[in-house]
Amino acid sequence: MTDRAKFANVRSMLDQQQGKSERRSRKVGSSMVPVQSTARGKHQLRAANDSVSLADRAKADLANMNEPRLFTDKQLDLLGIVHPRARDKTMIDAMRQLRTKLYQLKPNENFSVMVSSVVPEAGGSFVSLNLAATIAFDQAKTSMLVEANLHTPILYKLMKLLGRSDARGLLEYLEHPELGIEHIVNPSGVPRMRVVPLGQNNEISSEHFTSARYQQLMLDIKERYDNRYVIVDGPAMSTSADAKILSEICDYTVLVVPYGGVTPGVLDSVIDEIDERKLAGIVINNQPN
Repeated sequence: MTDRAKFANVRSMLDQQQGKSERRSRKVGSSMVPVQSTARGKHQLRAANDSVSLADRAKADLANMNEPRLFTDKQLDLLGIVHPRARDKTMIDAMRQLRTKLYQLKPNENFSVMVSSVVPEAGGSFVSLNLAATIAFDQAKTSMLVEANLHTPILYKLMKLLGRSDARGLLEYLEHPELGIEHIVNPSGVPRMRVVPLGQNNEISSEHFTSARYQQLMLDIKERYDNRYVIVDGPAMSTSADAKILSEICDYTVLVVPYGGVTPGVLDSVIDEIDERKLAGIVINNQPN
């Protein structure tokens, strides 16, 4: 969670769509990674979740919805997490602008959005964390940050500070059908914000993200609470096939670009991989004042 004090503006993608369509028309086929799901798979997932007793679910849900510990303003500043009283008003305004643009895409519904850097270490995890925190500013809304970046996970730091180093997360959920969502949702130290950390399992393949179980997880999180907005912290789009898969599953995708760190050609090639109906915008990170 590095400090990204010079966080920059969000740019609409409407002006990109025409050029994107022209580039696509010149291509043969598509490089988009397909995502498949079956009705049978969904029934199997429901059955697996139903195998957890109602008493166990209620107990786990209650434990995870409690706020055992909240970070102080000073701790949030040190962790690089925005909060309403933060001194860096530029950062708060930028995150609120991003939040508002996403709300405008679905004004009457919650949504899921994957945040992905165009290249590694461009600040995608930082943006996803702070987008989730900014949505939670509103007392009428909640957010959930799902960690799906296998290469550079960050939530273990929060889990350690909250005394939940052994918390189960996404990897355990995908490996063990007997686990329900309520067993992997954890408090974040931020009011109204929940997190699903990566977890303790060190081995996972990209096929897990194409599985019906992961896709059902994303649907269930949205449907369980209609005021909950789901933010997925994805890996870098240019180096990981996982990012393209995750983008297809989420409602929207936000790209994070390091200022001066990506050529137009690289950016165009990444944009071409994303369904234009899902591409919500670009965040330019570390832009000078």
